[in-house]
Amino acid sequence: MSIIVPRTCTEMTDENAQQGGNSVSRLLEEFRDTPAYVLLGDPGSGKTTAFEVECEATKNGHLISARDFRTFDVNAHPEWRDKTLFIDGLDEVQAGTFDEIRRRIDTLGRPLFRLSCGQADWLGNNDLTNLKSVSPNSNVASLRLNPLTNSDIENILKASSHVDDANKFITEATERRVDGLLTNPQSLEMLIEAVADDGICPESRLETFK
Repeated sequence: MSIIVPRTCTEMTDENAQQGGNSVSRLLEEFRDTPAYVLLGDPGSGKTTAFEVECEATKNGHLISARDFRTFDVNAHPEWRDKTLFIDGLDEVQAGTFDEIRRRIDTLGRPLFRLSCGQADWLGNNDLTNLKSVSPNSNVASLRLNPLTNSDIENILKASSHVDDANKFITEATERRVDGLLTNPQSLEMLIEAVADDGICPESRLETFK
């Protein structure tokens, strides 16, 4: 059994950047009324899953990969029109496609949209400024997906059929210095599977990946 935990994010603004990044974490669902936003996160952090949850909870939401969105003819896909578009995985398409994404959003009449991208591949204010030109209200929120909280980790471990004792699992991961893997959904799942193989927590990140 696996569960999907509600995710939190941090809105990145010029103000909190000047304050050293201090800002308030909020549930991603609190941004459902925001006309346009970019969701940033590390690989495996859960951006796609978060989009699936938000799309399902959003009236007229439509989830599409950035690759498909920039490849297929807008006119051949009427299901994209009059929808809140969840465009997932900008970082997974080749460089130079950002303007094509903007062009297609503009062609569709500048609908409400959400765009996900890897944190390392986002160009920050430059991309954000360009994206605002096709936003319904000329503004785009920049959200950073937060790591899993301790409560999130415990709930995921307790729901796993491979984990008998969530607290023991966390303690052993900490003692073996692989607790950094716990806060990322993908690496947490890998660690759970690694432990399930022989009941022993790996000694390192390398052993976990192996």
